[in-house]
Amino acid sequence: MSAFINSAFKKTAAIGLVALTLGGAAAATATTAEARDDFWAGAAGGVVGGLIGGAIASQPRTVYVEPEYAPPPPPPPRVYHRAYYAPAYPRCHYEWVENEYGDSYRARVCPGY
Repeated sequence: MSAFINSAFKKTAAIGLVALTLGGAAAATATTAEARDDFWAGAAGGVVGGLIGGAIASQPRTVYVEPEYAPPPPPPPRVYHRAYYAPAYPRCHYEWVENEYGDSYRARVCPGY
């Protein structure tokens, strides 16, 4: 906010000083009768003075601009897998089996061993 006020004050002060300078110079050199005859010359001088004052007041000022950085890359996609853990003991179970004579009995069966 203070930068805006400071800038606006500088512009107003510069334009006011130019107007006072031109007006004072015209008033010091011209009498009342001459001032009425040279109205358009005074108006042209005021316009030129306003343009010069505006050009002086509106000089571009340096402004700090923060450098732009590239955004960080996105994180890798999350991939979820089911975790299958081998049990600490073999998975054994009991089944009914028959021997070569047809007798049935229960036997412990462990797959993969």
